[in-house]
Amino acid sequence: MVASLARLLGGMSLFFAGIRLLRVGLGRAAGRRAQSALKAFTRSPLAATVTGAVVTAILQSSSAVTVMVVGLVDAGVLDLYQAFGVIMGANLGTCVTAQIVSFRGEAMAIPAICAGLALYLAARRRMYRDMGLALVGLGCILCGVDVTSSAMSWVANAAWLVESMVVLGQVPMLGVAAGAVFTGLIQSSSATTVVLISLARQGLMDLGSAVAVALGSNIGTCVTTLIASMGASRTARKAAMLHLAFNVAGVACVLPVFRGFVRLVEAISASDPGHGIANAHTLFNLLSIVVVLPWCRRFVDIVRGGPAWMW
Repeated sequence: MVASLARLLGGMSLFFAGIRLLRVGLGRAAGRRAQSALKAFTRSPLAATVTGAVVTAILQSSSAVTVMVVGLVDAGVLDLYQAFGVIMGANLGTCVTAQIVSFRGEAMAIPAICAGLALYLAARRRMYRDMGLALVGLGCILCGVDVTSSAMSWVANAAWLVESMVVLGQVPMLGVAAGAVFTGLIQSSSATTVVLISLARQGLMDLGSAVAVALGSNIGTCVTTLIASMGASRTARKAAMLHLAFNVAGVACVLPVFRGFVRLVEAISASDPGHGIANAHTLFNLLSIVVVLPWCRRFVDIVRGGPAWMW
């Protein structure tokens, strides 16, 4: 068990290092323009949503984008309507990470790292060096997921954990709560996705349980934004609360039709449970945007008009 825990720690370390390298490589040039893009391309709800999705996919962090949005609202650069559009897009953009994690690319991990290092060391232009860094990051992510998945085999011998997973599968609300708490504590929905995919591929968690926890991770990831809004203006705090309200409302709408949602995910996914979890994450955020976007200004007005104690 000790060896498995050591592999688990090593796998998660590789994963986080890969996310960091990929984020730096892709976002070093684009990151300097991200704030300008958020200012310039948020004049309509649809444009703001697309901008939020693209910037988040590049920076590989919805938390970084939503915290940036809170700062821009606090500075008076964005209003709440623009901020909400970006927040919706950030939820969708972060699904890129989930799709990368679900990809079975163990055989490509080492070649990607070697090719990235060669490009980084040999290239003279900064753009190519950044591309090499991003390639190393991608290889580390794939390698980290593989190591983490193999390290999860010890869970099969922990009867209380397996029984807990069965309970979560029977009561989706508990799965959502567990996902929210776990993600809030570790401040990373991507890490939650890695754990879920690893457990599902080991046959220790069924798709329904994993989807419930994944839905909860959307709520837990709001903790970072809420913390960032502390001490900011009332408008900035409302922007952070919009992030939480949007995700809570989405989960609340899915729970009554949870079994149907899981069957829909199974229908559009391959037999690999990893793809099912990633697709559930993507489908949830996409459907949330499609439903709310036509009346997003009204949604903002409802949340903004909430009780004074919230602010």
